[in-house]
Amino acid sequence: MSSGPRCAAIALAMAAFLACRGAAEREGGAPDAGAAAPEVVRITLDADAQRLAGVATEIVESKPFARTLALPARMSPVAETEEEIEARLAYRTAATREHRAAQELERERKLAAGNVVAAKALQAAEAEAAQATLERTRAETALRKLGLDPGHETASPRADIWALADVFGPQAPLLTPGAAAVVSAESRPGEAFKARVSSLARFLDPRTRTLTARIAVEDPGHLLRPQETVVATITLDERPALSVPDEAVLYEGTERVLFVARDGGFDKRTVQVGARQGGRTEVTAGLAAGDVVVTHGAQFLLGELSKVREPGALEED
Repeated sequence: MSSGPRCAAIALAMAAFLACRGAAEREGGAPDAGAAAPEVVRITLDADAQRLAGVATEIVESKPFARTLALPARMSPVAETEEEIEARLAYRTAATREHRAAQELERERKLAAGNVVAAKALQAAEAEAAQATLERTRAETALRKLGLDPGHETASPRADIWALADVFGPQAPLLTPGAAAVVSAESRPGEAFKARVSSLARFLDPRTRTLTARIAVEDPGHLLRPQETVVATITLDERPALSVPDEAVLYEGTERVLFVARDGGFDKRTVQVGARQGGRTEVTAGLAAGDVVVTHGAQFLLGELSKVREPGALEED
């Protein structure tokens, strides 16, 4: 590092140190020679120092803040999974076979009663009917394990295309039919397709331990392709909240902190945070509407405070 930039950096740090010490003394009085130095919670920088540090701020306002859940999904021309479609078709086939076998058995019984057919033909019809009933029972059981009612066909609203998302058990209570969503795909960068949750499967898939969320997607131009992998972002709720850009919130040990501009200086605040969405973090405690928060350069301010706290931090090597 050349002597010019190094001297400038040291001068800037020294200015911050002196400003912080002055602020601490104004708020807590001059430190006793034998007592520990009070914790520095404020830093003051002149306009040039702020410009060099790239400090930027914004006024905090209460605005609608959406909590969302992003889920992997696959596109489908129908609202049911392949497994569900196969199970429903298997049930229909088995039910049709059972119906025909029952009709044939009834016919054979009538013919046997008039001694028109041999007893062997009646026995064969009885065996076929029993086997058909067994197959229908198996198919019905498989259908019910998927949470589908054998007595009802799928009744989903119309959609240009469907997104079938995998939902883990703990996430299921968060979703409600009718919730707004958007679907994004790698094949269509920068585009978002409006969607809405239609329904949620009743039972977990024993293999993946997930439920299927059926999401109706608006795609009148047919830009999305069946079997394409997408991300479905579902809005869980929306409420008024205070939020700041993600980079404004810093970690200090186990605490989250940010800086608020006040009275010509920057106060460090310990805050509690909530959800994150769209590059912003919800702040649930430690901040009020109207506060001016440092959105860029907060890491520099925190670093300057650390230098002030460390004895000899500004000494030359």
